[in-house]
Amino acid sequence: MKPVRLHFDACACIAPTGDVPAALLAAMDRMPRRAPTDQRAVCLAEHGEDSFFLALAQDEFRLPGDRWRIVAWDPAGGVRIRHLPDHRDIWILAGRQLACAEGLAVGALFVAEPMAAGRPARDLVRAIAAAGGVAALAWIPGRWNAARKRLAQELVAEFPPAQLVLIDTALRPRGWPEPRLYAAARRQGHAIVAGSTPLPAGAETFPAGTYHATLLLPPLADPSRLVGPLKAALTAPAARIAAGGRRGSALAAFFRLRQPSP
Repeated sequence: MKPVRLHFDACACIAPTGDVPAALLAAMDRMPRRAPTDQRAVCLAEHGEDSFFLALAQDEFRLPGDRWRIVAWDPAGGVRIRHLPDHRDIWILAGRQLACAEGLAVGALFVAEPMAAGRPARDLVRAIAAAGGVAALAWIPGRWNAARKRLAQELVAEFPPAQLVLIDTALRPRGWPEPRLYAAARRQGHAIVAGSTPLPAGAETFPAGTYHATLLLPPLADPSRLVGPLKAALTAPAARIAAGGRRGSALAAFFRLRQPSP
């Protein structure tokens, strides 16, 4: 059995009120497939009472049956969908995006149920771990300044890599250097993954799959189970994760800064 190369958008917005089949096809097109064993996945960044993942997993939201089929369901928080005309698959993974009391964007990877936002960041990280997920600090323009920057540094120092990762988002403009916190986080074993956008307002500019991470997973003992191996890979010491796709321009970041925060 060969290792699996996974292309993974760590914070994707897919609106069930929109053209979901078109969004999934476009996401697959944006993420490469260099070998037959390559897989693609998007982790949702659902807000508030959004429940697209649960509706999909419980067959309450149905894609056109003549073109799409659910071929695997991972009870840890994943649904594998096949596009029948070309036999391409994409995993939809549970995930939520929350604003903590201090204003940082905290993702809850692999968590399907809605969670109460507005709590202190440390409480959110602990609650996400208790729910079986992995907390993720998402980079957003203007959110990692001053006191919030210090808080992000403290969270990276206090929580182990198994409970906290960082998300580099497409909102970081092209040519904009990485925040210094990334290097410090890597030294402490925290994974830095890539994601399109943690904000619904940015979903039109950076749709699913636009900016994504690529990493190797060990051969899957059960091809219908992805979440456990992915969590293990994200939290493994010295995980090798590359970014792919594209980020936005400085002008896109400027307009994002002018929009009200969710």
